Amino acid sequence: MAAAWEEIRRLAADFQRAQFADTVQRLSERNCIEIITKLIQEKKLDVVHTLDGKEYITPAQISREIRDELYVHGGRINIVDLQQILNVDWVHVENRASDIAKYDKGVQLVLGQLIDDTYLKRLAEEVNDKLQEAGMISIAELCKSYDLPGDFLTEELSKRLGKVIQGEMDQYNKGVIFTPAFVARHKARIQGLFSAITRPTPVSSMIGAYGFQEHLLYSVLEELVNSGRLKGSVVGGRQDKAVYIPDIYAKTQNAWVDSFLQQNGYLEFDALVRLGIPDPSGYIKKRFKSNKLLFLRAACVGQGLVDQVEASVEEAVNSATWIDLQPILPSSLSMEDMGMLISQAMRNANVQSSATLMGGTVVISTKFISSCLTLFDEAMQQKAQKEVKNNPVFLITEEDLKQASVLTESSAPSKKEKREAERRKKATEGSGSTKAGGGGNAREIRIRKTKKKGRKEEDSDEETGSSQQNRSKQTETTFMALEEIIAVLEERVCDCPEEILSELAENLVRPLNKTYQEVLRTVFMSSSSSQSGGSKKKSMKDLQEEITNLYNNIRLFEKGTKFFSDDTQVHIAKHALKTVCSDVTNILVNFLAADLMMSVENPSTITSEVRLKILGKLPEETKAPLLKLHNCLNGKAIEDFLTSLEACAEVCGFMLKKGDKKKERQALFLHRQALTGQLKETEDPALVLHLTSVLLFQASTNCMLHAPGRCVPQIIGTLTGRIPAEQQQLLSAYQSLVVKQLVSQSQGKKQEEAAGDKEEQEEEVKSVRSQLLGLMPQVKDLVLSQKKTSITED
Repeated sequence: MAAAWEEIRRLAADFQRAQFADTVQRLSERNCIEIITKLIQEKKLDVVHTLDGKEYITPAQISREIRDELYVHGGRINIVDLQQILNVDWVHVENRASDIAKYDKGVQLVLGQLIDDTYLKRLAEEVNDKLQEAGMISIAELCKSYDLPGDFLTEELSKRLGKVIQGEMDQYNKGVIFTPAFVARHKARIQGLFSAITRPTPVSSMIGAYGFQEHLLYSVLEELVNSGRLKGSVVGGRQDKAVYIPDIYAKTQNAWVDSFLQQNGYLEFDALVRLGIPDPSGYIKKRFKSNKLLFLRAACVGQGLVDQVEASVEEAVNSATWIDLQPILPSSLSMEDMGMLISQAMRNANVQSSATLMGGTVVISTKFISSCLTLFDEAMQQKAQKEVKNNPVFLITEEDLKQASVLTESSAPSKKEKREAERRKKATEGSGSTKAGGGGNAREIRIRKTKKKGRKEEDSDEETGSSQQNRSKQTETTFMALEEIIAVLEERVCDCPEEILSELAENLVRPLNKTYQEVLRTVFMSSSSSQSGGSKKKSMKDLQEEITNLYNNIRLFEKGTKFFSDDTQVHIAKHALKTVCSDVTNILVNFLAADLMMSVENPSTITSEVRLKILGKLPEETKAPLLKLHNCLNGKAIEDFLTSLEACAEVCGFMLKKGDKKKERQALFLHRQALTGQLKETEDPALVLHLTSVLLFQASTNCMLHAPGRCVPQIIGTLTGRIPAEQQQLLSAYQSLVVKQLVSQSQGKKQEEAAGDKEEQEEEVKSVRSQLLGLMPQVKDLVLSQKKTSITED
């Protein structure tokens, strides 16, 4: 038992020693990884772990393994394959491969492949074997075979020519390698083939027929021609159009060219091409070095022909006429070549400024063109006088306005002086005019412009929009249309071709318009200086009365619209704005236009475009209120127009007289008299209905009305209860007949019916017409039978 326990104690001691020994001498795998990672971070250890993460490898070991793999693979290996073999990240493989190629002159990195000199030597030997077998090899074929770039192969193979590779590279084409035997064989074939040629032959056809190498053929052919072995020449250089011309053919060819040029004075390039000369221009320059020739687009001409054209041009310029050079020029020349030849002749004669080329071949003297311009002087003066009289608005520039203002300031009093004088005159007279509904002995009221605070922004927007419209460009006034100019030239200019007259007329359009503008300006300035500013205006008194009467009439018309619905009021207001309101606006604008020498005799002829043109030239303080008045014409309210009219009248120096009861009765009487006279004369049923309705409305409401024909039904509607029932029925019946007549007329124009239907329709129209004629006297009597009051009774 004691021996057993002794054995147990001994084993326990051994076990304890074994445990202590293992703990001191061994590390776990995780501890090793952490230690290596720490060393790598502190850059005390340079290693790379493999892709599977189980091994570490040093950069030096990677380089050794790359060299080993390069040797094993015969001196050429792809970096991608190396990465798979070494099981290391591709970046480390590429970096080590780049270092090897950088420091080892025998190794190169080409398109991601490592290649050493042993592989290149073996490649050169293979290329040499192929070259000796075929006699010629191209770099392009080698690129496909070995999957290497052409520049790299060309450089490496060039280093080994004459050493490993027994051959030579074409100096004109680095992409081909020949053997001396191949070059000698081709040289003999080329020499024999071209020695047998007796006519011009394209070199490219020989390449295709006999399979010559292109660059080698040109090199050998030039060598044989320069050495004198081949009696001929190559024309066209190293191009597809190169032609070999034997001397025996060239002699005959040169003789024909010399003879043609001597006899005709020109050479056509197409003719030389037909002779077998592919480059006519180069051939002529080489053949006639000492001759002075003029090269055109498709031909060249001799100095004799140039001198002949030059003499003809000088004669036309000196005689102030024109000449057509086409008869003396070769018919084979194109119009472009003729133009180039004539232009050169004009430069030689130094007459570019004294003559003009037209129609391609006609030279016209500048003096002749000037004489043609004088043919229009009389017509130009007459038209300028007419234009200045009828419509001066579009003829005047800003410079003219400045000059005209200088002329008028010296002869006419200022606007301020005229206003003061007119006011003093009005104060002494103390009475107004009775023209067009005005009254006498009325108290004059100065109406001042009042602008409500809430409308300031709206007014400024309207003025801004209108001012932008006034910035339209001034249209240039043309003198004559092109067809009219041609007609005058055909009548006054003889023996000139029709097409030349047309082109001459086109060239005359611009100078005629320019001269016409100057004549217009001269006529305008002369008329401005001969007339004073006062003679171009109506007297202030007449304008005062006319504007005041129109103003009061518009107020009365506006008062009459209050009896209708809102929609009808809008239609009546628009009609008034387009008619009587436009008239008073035109009177004011024409009054101010007189200061600018732009007034017209009849203000009613001023259109919206002309009105904007005049307003654009007015001073800013006058232009703003008038622009606002102009914009009101496109609105829907007469009240806004009246407000703007009062402001404009104040700016223009007019004092508007507000009508009293007497003046209103007088205006009503005159308006009734005018409409009654028109009613007596007219026989148009629609107009009779319109006038009768308006007169009955005025008689029943004691209000004037200025309404369009479309509002007649509404006018008749307002008369209900204001006139007797039988008169109302008569008006309604007459209105129905008028409507029926208008509908029948419109349907008869638009529809095409059968003969029977047409007869029925015509009978119906006649029936309606007869009824209208029968009722017309009764309708007129509704107004004419009423008692007419006199002015004194009113």
